[in-house]
Amino acid sequence: MAFYTVLIPPPGAGGEREEIEQARLLPESFTWSAFVFTGFWLLSKRLWLATIIFALVWGALYYARTQLGLTAGAALLAQFAIGLFVGFEGQNLIARKLQRQGWRLADVVEASDLASAERRYFERALTARPAPLPLDPVPVPRQSSGPLPVIGLFPEPRGR
Repeated sequence: MAFYTVLIPPPGAGGEREEIEQARLLPESFTWSAFVFTGFWLLSKRLWLATIIFALVWGALYYARTQLGLTAGAALLAQFAIGLFVGFEGQNLIARKLQRQGWRLADVVEASDLASAERRYFERALTARPAPLPLDPVPVPRQSSGPLPVIGLFPEPRGR
């Protein structure tokens, strides 16, 4: 079973039903394509800041290899570590980008695949709506004689 993070668009993108239908489900799993094609994957997901940081680190590794005498094995190990990091954290980078754009965390769903995760989320979101709050509060009748009832830790209305 895998976990899926559900993000809904910012308010004002339509009604509640429209927000639910436009939800994005991001798997909380390792992304092989991000591991293998790190730079291209970052570009394809439009993660501009992460792409710039990746390019700077890659350039620094190239500089260290050619000018400072870094061995090929060490440079390969560093590239492997960067790819591994992006493979594990790639979906979180997408979620953070969407949250900066105003998307909100709606749910976390556990399912075996994306289709069943979508089905579970839509069933939960469309059927389980909280009851609306009353517009006008119900007035509490005042007792004209005797002390007011006390709710809390102290038995007398005046304190300890």
